[in-house]
Amino acid sequence: MIRQLMRFSLVPFLLMLFAIGPLQAQTGKYTISGYVKDESSGEVLINATITVQPSGLAVMTNSYGYYSVTLPAGKYTMLVSYSGFKTYQKEIELKGNTTQEFSLATGGKDMQEVVITGEKRLRRTNTVGMGIQQLSAAQIKKIPAFMGEPDVVKALLTLPGVTTVGEGAAGFNVRGGNVDENLIIMDEAPVYNSSHLLGFFSVFNPDAVKNVTMYKSAFPAEYGGRTSSVLDIRMKEGNNQKFAVNGGIGNVFSRLSVEGPLQKDRSSFIVAARRSYIDVLAKPFLKEEDRNSTMYFYDLTAKVNYEINEKNTIYLSGYLGRDVFGFGDQVSFKWGNTTGTFRWNHLFNRKLFLNTSVYYSKYDYSLNFSSDDEIPQGYDWVSNIQTYGVKPSLTWFASNNHTIKTGVNVIYYDFYPGKGTATSEGNKAEIELKRRYGSETAAFLEDTWKMNSKWQLQAGVRLNRYAYLGKTSVYHFRDTTANIRKPLDREEIVTSRKPVEDWSFIEPRVSLRYEMKKNTFFKAGYSRSTQYIHLLSNTASPTPVDLYFPSTNNIKPSLTDQFSVGFVTLPSGWPVEISVETFYKKMDDVLDYIDNANLDLNQLVEADLLTGEGKAYGVELEVKKETGKWQGWVNYTLSRSLRKTAGISNDDWYLSRYDRPHVVNSCVMYTLNDKWQFSGNWTYGSGTPSTFPDTKLDIQGMPIPYNSTGKRNDFRLPAYHRLDVSATMKGHQGKKMKQEWVFGIYNLYARQNAYSIYFQQNKDEPQKKEAIRLSIIGSLIPSVTWNFKF
Repeated sequence: MIRQLMRFSLVPFLLMLFAIGPLQAQTGKYTISGYVKDESSGEVLINATITVQPSGLAVMTNSYGYYSVTLPAGKYTMLVSYSGFKTYQKEIELKGNTTQEFSLATGGKDMQEVVITGEKRLRRTNTVGMGIQQLSAAQIKKIPAFMGEPDVVKALLTLPGVTTVGEGAAGFNVRGGNVDENLIIMDEAPVYNSSHLLGFFSVFNPDAVKNVTMYKSAFPAEYGGRTSSVLDIRMKEGNNQKFAVNGGIGNVFSRLSVEGPLQKDRSSFIVAARRSYIDVLAKPFLKEEDRNSTMYFYDLTAKVNYEINEKNTIYLSGYLGRDVFGFGDQVSFKWGNTTGTFRWNHLFNRKLFLNTSVYYSKYDYSLNFSSDDEIPQGYDWVSNIQTYGVKPSLTWFASNNHTIKTGVNVIYYDFYPGKGTATSEGNKAEIELKRRYGSETAAFLEDTWKMNSKWQLQAGVRLNRYAYLGKTSVYHFRDTTANIRKPLDREEIVTSRKPVEDWSFIEPRVSLRYEMKKNTFFKAGYSRSTQYIHLLSNTASPTPVDLYFPSTNNIKPSLTDQFSVGFVTLPSGWPVEISVETFYKKMDDVLDYIDNANLDLNQLVEADLLTGEGKAYGVELEVKKETGKWQGWVNYTLSRSLRKTAGISNDDWYLSRYDRPHVVNSCVMYTLNDKWQFSGNWTYGSGTPSTFPDTKLDIQGMPIPYNSTGKRNDFRLPAYHRLDVSATMKGHQGKKMKQEWVFGIYNLYARQNAYSIYFQQNKDEPQKKEAIRLSIIGSLIPSVTWNFKF
């Protein structure tokens, strides 16, 4: 099957190579190609727009800053634009194939464009696909954030269709999906836990981030393996013109980044680091016995690149991050991500662009308990998941109307579910779960086709094969009543790494755009996606000790079909973008659990797992303004998310924990003058569903809460809402050093939002139970951060 997939992908590769020659030989037509870069740093600019006059033709740079346009011989004016940069204009007389690189200077004002350009960033008016959201690093830094620190994931939560189950929850949910259904990649390498400090910060250092793009529907064919969204994060390459230092000192952590040229114009590097110091600040306020406690995180991001020649550039990037929690000498809790990516960009010719990425990713955690009693006792728990991958992709700028992309993605998974070691009186007892292995191979082909001045189509297909591999124990269970733990029938020892079970899927992806009138577009899309790895969690909010597990002979891959329709417009005379998107998701073989499932170091955990069906649907409305002194957006999402699994909730449809019917986000930014800038963010969301007892059982004189209905998630927590504000004051702005102060207040009106509700005995009347609302943050939190650059 792998050979078939390779052949499937190599056919378009070969067709492109053979077709390029005849196309380039067309009489009187020539190709202009090259990169668009930041003049001050040499960084390539993603989605910069090149408009050719008088033809009015507009093209955009790809994910690596490269463009290609073919025109008849003649004289042209080329206009190159990008957010925050001065528009570059150049007169060209085209007589033959030409390499033309553009370097844009910073300092451009946000203005209304007269010609079709793209603008400040990747607007939905000039993309074919639906559900695309993009944030620049500068925009992320303007949004008020927890403790005054800009954060990628917190910024995403201000966008329509992106939610979380509560404050301090790890990850994010997209259009009613679980957190593990989001493909998060940083420079092509997958990231399995995107959170620091139990969800209050993300692992992405904003000083090292260049571009953030989220796809919520109709994913491009090059992405696979997840069913809800794709979050593609591109890191900075570093300044190849001069050395620069950026940093900040805040209430929670400090950060520092250094970048500069290794060889001017050809090679550069960037190193960015952060370290929190909550434990240091809290130590004077702790009791003596608690002063050995630790609570901090750190991360290090690094990247280097080298332009070998005009046709070959290589990149090497990596990330290392850890969270460390310790309570005295008795409890130690650590988790973190490690990623590494090697990337090679190669130009076969002006129309044929190759990117090859080889990557590695690891997520691991450890948990340790110990006692200092006379009889020492302890417990250690470790687990990890490792991923190895290679992804060559070829982009063919076949003509101004056709851009074809094809490639292969091969991934190998190594799951180490965990090992627990208990120590007591010098004796050890171990529970070690069997390692699991999987491989995923895919080939994709996609064409972006400008059919005419009104219609544009992006159509692709992804052929996937996933194999659950041997060299492990394979468990076979007997059938039983739904919602009852399956009994073990037999254990099969597979000594070789041959496929134990495999699946193949064809995933069509199609997006259509129609220009109804000038700057008003109708869009529609459909995509099918499959998922082969699953996050096992007993809670709605995943914790760092949750378990990643592959599809096996007992767990089918998940399959999702998503349909979306909408429109986007830039009203004439109004500096706003208005968009409406509706979506419907049909989900098959969604992972579920029996009641009271045991997921902790359970060798036979598959016996507690079920699969069911799901559906999610809704409408997202957004109004956005990105010019002038007043900028920002407001959006409203009306949606539902439901599940149905045999034996669960009386076999009826029930609300998923990610069902939030009403969500409103409002983000406003105001620039008063060159010194002061203000911003505010207000969010409101329906409370998340939960299962609560409706009666009690009297067992040996003690009241035990009990749900007599058998229904899941038939109650809902109170609504969530919060207001954050911030003010940025620019300090000294010299030639060698620039600085600013950021003042913020998180949760301005001290809303005590319910993270969960639990029940306990009333202290005065032990026979009674009382409901307790747990709020992670129940007061306003002020912050101040000093940022500097030189």
